[in-house]
Amino acid sequence: FFDEVKNVPCYADFFKYLQWHNLAFTTTWDLGIPTMILHYENYTYNFNGTKDSLLEFLEQEDNHDPPDFIRGKTYRHYFSKEEVQAVFSMLSKVALQETWIHTKHYFD
Repeated sequence: FFDEVKNVPCYADFFKYLQWHNLAFTTTWDLGIPTMILHYENYTYNFNGTKDSLLEFLEQEDNHDPPDFIRGKTYRHYFSKEEVQAVFSMLSKVALQETWIHTKHYFD
């Protein structure tokens, strides 16, 4: 495992991110509870539709104006291509299949 993380910047934070998603999928499977998967870009491409779908899933009314959404936030510029590749390699090998399906597009 060390060979997979030794070149990952802030490896503990990326591992926490990965593990949070792995455990979220595992927990919802084990408990058989309904889930809704949202990706950041869903708000970018269809803010109102995404907001409405979330409210419907949560069985909540649309009572207030949402806060302003800042589109296009990424942090890729903080990392070199080699560091991004190291994170990609770690996630691709350690993520559960479901976690990988929902995160791999961030490396395109």
